[in-house]
Amino acid sequence: MANTEIMSVLKRVRKAQDAVTDALDKSGLTQPQRNLLDELSDFLRDLDNTYMNFKLKTGIDKLAKKSKKFGNLNKKTQKELKELKKVAKAVDTAAKVNDALVKAFDILAKAGIA
Repeated sequence: MANTEIMSVLKRVRKAQDAVTDALDKSGLTQPQRNLLDELSDFLRDLDNTYMNFKLKTGIDKLAKKSKKFGNLNKKTQKELKELKKVAKAVDTAAKVNDALVKAFDILAKAGIA
């Protein structure tokens, strides 16, 4: 079960990474926007690595912490990067599917399946 879902989340995380990279290449960004995009880029790369090395039995807590941080970054992105709609939409989608998968993994772990 987990591999298919992880690959689906990774696809969206990588789409968000691409949108952030494209936005960073644009001129006219304010320094706070650039800082947030840099933070998002670093976070998305780290999240990608976490999923690539994910072990269901041992990785749920780590992923849950990252999911909370991703939710906070997503809120900040939606507020501060509204004009960069492609980035905002890609980050929002990735954050939502990430959160859903973390919740599913947590349910499995609590049921003793993971």
